[in-house]
Amino acid sequence: MGSIGTGLYLTVPSILLLYYLTQILGIAPALAGLAVFLPRLWDVVTDPAMGWISDRTRTPLGRRRPYLLIGAILTSLTFGFLFSAPAFPTPAMSFVYVLVIYVLSATAYTVYAVPYLSMPSEMSSDSAERSRIMSYRMTFAMLGVLAGSALAPALLEFYGGGRGGFAAMSWTIGALCAATMLLAFMGTARSPDVSAPAEDARGRGRLSDLRKDPDFLALALAYIAQLAGFGVFVGATPYYVTDVTGRSEAAISEMFLSLMGGTVLSLFAWNILANRIGKARAYLFAGLIVAAGFAIFWLTALDGHRAVTLLATLIIGIGFGGLQLLPFAMLTDVIHAARLRGRDSAGVYTGAWTAVEKGGLALGPLIVGGVLSLGGYVSGADLQGDGAVEAIRAAMTLVPAAFVLISIPIIFRCRVAAL
Repeated sequence: MGSIGTGLYLTVPSILLLYYLTQILGIAPALAGLAVFLPRLWDVVTDPAMGWISDRTRTPLGRRRPYLLIGAILTSLTFGFLFSAPAFPTPAMSFVYVLVIYVLSATAYTVYAVPYLSMPSEMSSDSAERSRIMSYRMTFAMLGVLAGSALAPALLEFYGGGRGGFAAMSWTIGALCAATMLLAFMGTARSPDVSAPAEDARGRGRLSDLRKDPDFLALALAYIAQLAGFGVFVGATPYYVTDVTGRSEAAISEMFLSLMGGTVLSLFAWNILANRIGKARAYLFAGLIVAAGFAIFWLTALDGHRAVTLLATLIIGIGFGGLQLLPFAMLTDVIHAARLRGRDSAGVYTGAWTAVEKGGLALGPLIVGGVLSLGGYVSGADLQGDGAVEAIRAAMTLVPAAFVLISIPIIFRCRVAAL
């Protein structure tokens, strides 16, 4: 259940925050991309630190669960303020407001997500069982992504759009985040823990463990590459819908229903395939499926044909299911291998992983902002030039496909990927 909340939180800003900054607050695309990206640099520091802290926490509620309670409340509150910027006199002041709130919100999410994502690796000593646990977790995470990508644009239109619509949407989504995250806190009171936390400092995880682990480094690099590609696709979608096809924001929901529908329906199939042929080979197939979907989109993007667009996003979603599930399953193997070496490092590894995840997704809007600027996109304009349309088309297809294909050879450098 908590994964629904994390999926909501990560998805809605990835889809709508850049669009909100440029179209509602009037901030230039390149500067707006920085507002989305810079808070993720802060996560590079706070996420591993939060893992280090949760590894060393001892309370009657457990070492992870107290942070689930605190983080759920703070994440939902800060998310509500994120899309509720006051009417400042200048775009620069709006930029500062969003930047500050997003940094606070990202910190609150870190308090929740790092301990929460550390827990699956501690629930079983069996690799296949951990993969099944992750299949369920990722299914609910994708439901959260589906809810965020489909519900948020629909709520935006339902509330009338504009500043008021974005504000009402953000408080509604924030309430949903709080409800699901708090359910996770309550529902894990008796969850198993096979980690046997070390009582002496020699057995506890350290941040230096990460740079000494080539499996983790390869896995993280592959993951940040494919997430950057997905972030570019997601960040460019609102511009494609409104500026290329001429439809309203509500049409964004239709595309993401197709995308995330393919993802959710494919997750358990990817788990079965990984058990039969290995995680790395399954990842290769997933990447090729995503590339095929982007190729279809490239050939038909300017036509904006509804049926073909939905077919392309469905294919991309099926492949994306594997690209999401398999790295998380490999991560539990990497953490378990570290435990066998005598290191209680689940929190440290997961903290670094969440920084990679959020950094990869944040790279997407940053790249989209740069591509739109190069194409001559004009913030707030009703009609864009040919250069801007071509930039949107590239951001929807060529750029994300390149990132996904780059990640494939890197994943094979992770030794546990063959398990």
